[in-house]
Amino acid sequence: MQPPTAPLRGQREDPYPQMERQVQTMLSDLTLQLQRFRDTANPTLIAENELLESIGGCTEAVEDMRFALDTAMDHPESFSITTEELQARAERIRAWERDMQRAQQTAEKVRAAQRRRAQAQNDANNADPSQRENDEFLKQEFANQKTIQQTDDQTLDRLSSGIHRLHETAVNINEEMTTQEHIINDIDRGMSRVQSRLDGAMKKVGMLIDKTSDTGKMICIGVLFIILILCIVFVVR
Repeated sequence: MQPPTAPLRGQREDPYPQMERQVQTMLSDLTLQLQRFRDTANPTLIAENELLESIGGCTEAVEDMRFALDTAMDHPESFSITTEELQARAERIRAWERDMQRAQQTAEKVRAAQRRRAQAQNDANNADPSQRENDEFLKQEFANQKTIQQTDDQTLDRLSSGIHRLHETAVNINEEMTTQEHIINDIDRGMSRVQSRLDGAMKKVGMLIDKTSDTGKMICIGVLFIILILCIVFVVR
């Protein structure tokens, strides 16, 4: 295939190369989608509709390519395209059209299956009204059960949140009690040291009193009595 030459004055730019890449990408994606659809035992309605939509889009794209080729062949003077290139494009588009014919056959089978299911559902509803009422009752019950389940889930969520908060509060209380216990232990150790020092001081005072004469004791008692009087006077004022 010869590369397209640059458009001359009065000639339009050839959009075919860009359109070809887009169509080729769409057809490749459609091929993969068809393969997945065939490999699925029971395709869903969503998968069927997506396949039909993809086939419709690819069909329109190939039709646009056919229209563009016909335009180029009818007005070759408007495009810088050789005869060999036009023939190659025509062959490529014919191959795409054959692929789309096979895809359209699959699409028609899918539509026929959808029509059969719809007709069977319609016949069942018309033939057995009690069955329809039963189905509606079951749907209503299912909706009610779902609502109850959602309410229970919300209640459980609230309980879980409350339990989580209680757990955090218990952890905080435990940490606070541990801190208070450490403080109390520190105070107890301090009091023990003070008591030990006070006992030592009392022993020293006792020893000092024992060594002091009776006159000295009387003098100490008098001094202490005077100090006591002064303290009382100071407090009263």
